[in-house]
Amino acid sequence: MNEYLLYEGQYLGQTMESYETDMISIKSTLHEKSESKFHAHRNSYLSILLSGLYSEVTLDSQKVISPCHILYRPAHYKHKNQFITDKTKCFNIEFSPEWFDKHDINSKKIKPQIKDAQNYPFLLRLLIDFLKHRKIDFFEELLMQLITGEEKMTSPTRKPWLGKLVRILDNEIEKNHSLRTLSERVFVHPNYMSRVFKEHFDVTIGQYQMDKKIKSATKKLFIEKNSIAQIALDCGFFDESHFIKVFKAYNRITPHQFRMLLK
Repeated sequence: MNEYLLYEGQYLGQTMESYETDMISIKSTLHEKSESKFHAHRNSYLSILLSGLYSEVTLDSQKVISPCHILYRPAHYKHKNQFITDKTKCFNIEFSPEWFDKHDINSKKIKPQIKDAQNYPFLLRLLIDFLKHRKIDFFEELLMQLITGEEKMTSPTRKPWLGKLVRILDNEIEKNHSLRTLSERVFVHPNYMSRVFKEHFDVTIGQYQMDKKIKSATKKLFIEKNSIAQIALDCGFFDESHFIKVFKAYNRITPHQFRMLLK
């Protein structure tokens, strides 16, 4: 199979913005509609699709990558891409071998993976800082957790009602649940329900609901062309102004400004 190797800081397409340190390189790239040959990168890197669509082809699979997807590609990972849309924009964070050594990570054990960017607020803040302010706070410990998959997972197993409560909150993001209505559905007193939830998840039920709404709205900003007002409605905010206020409190930027950065 014909393939070629891209060295440090090299990507397909046109580099739009870049930032480099001794161990990390950050670049945004723009790709026109095309199909590449099989290739690999000398260093491992994360790539977030900001806009457009492309197909990721490996030796044994093919997947369509949508906006908001994060891909982790290990060093020397063989793949090729078909850029489906006229313009496709990516945000890439490349790690030198020394970065893995610094954090005592065996990079050879980390497999290729695809995740959703809306679930990693620290990564969105890094993206916003780079595209809007041309500054970087690396959040290295959090980047390390993202790459290695060492996420804090909390699973309600001992109390069935707690699992039911979480499913309600996860699956009914468009609704604004009160403690009373939730307690009636899980058959638990609201005060006890609130206390146990806070002990288990380290956030209140209201904070959990708002976090889910923001993550859902963020993904819609990536993948949908609906108006800001419609996204606010679909995600259960009181109105557009409420959504703008909460989104800006989370990300230090308005939804419209965020959407413009992705283009």
